[in-house]
Amino acid sequence: MPALLATAILSFGPASTARADGDKDNHPHIFPIQSHPYGKAYGEWSGAWWRWAYSIPADINPVMDSTGQNAGVGQSGPVWFLAGAFGTGATERTVTLPAGKALFFPIANEVWVNLPAFGDNPWSPAQDVLARSIIGDLMNAFVTLTCQIDGRPVPNLSAYRCQTPAGEDYMVTFPDNNVLQALGWLPGLTAGTYGPSVDDGYYLMLAPLAAGKHTLHFTAANADGSFSLDVTYHLTVQREHHGADK
Repeated sequence: MPALLATAILSFGPASTARADGDKDNHPHIFPIQSHPYGKAYGEWSGAWWRWAYSIPADINPVMDSTGQNAGVGQSGPVWFLAGAFGTGATERTVTLPAGKALFFPIANEVWVNLPAFGDNPWSPAQDVLARSIIGDLMNAFVTLTCQIDGRPVPNLSAYRCQTPAGEDYMVTFPDNNVLQALGWLPGLTAGTYGPSVDDGYYLMLAPLAAGKHTLHFTAANADGSFSLDVTYHLTVQREHHGADK
């Protein structure tokens, strides 16, 4: 299907909505899957993550970055997105974050960007159902999902699955030298806005981490071995500065 991409590869509400009291397994850094951190549901943040990931040219795209040097590209607001990888084995990135930024990232995810010019049917309720079914089946095939935050495993990752809410399909904009061209998956995909799109995956939204160094490690693999990843982030969170330097 030309519309599909596997990546495992991040209007804001008031600050009072952005508390991470811990999920039901008592991991204090993670917003519960049913919550609306910074004014959006998980399924809405996942669409924002895809629009971010696809909007950046391949040569500076954080998903294709092997070191972390491009992690800050395209970031804005109180939430930073973190990238996974295109299933190319182990990836290790070193990133410095501004203070006070929440982190949103997928453990494993799939998106359907509807592309009639590349063989997809025009968008309709039936096409929406088909797209959700296909990417849902692909996500059902994942048998390995792990995540550790500062060496502490996140339990019950299967509970953090979300799909684009009904009626909230979205468009994505690809630049010149987009990732699908660079990977050779859709070399004829020129710059422009395409869709509609729906996605499905396992995502985490982390509350802002304390200043200092942290390690984030996550892995994913599907049953037939056609996709696997192993991503490690060495994070340094900057300290907040109050007032003028003296």
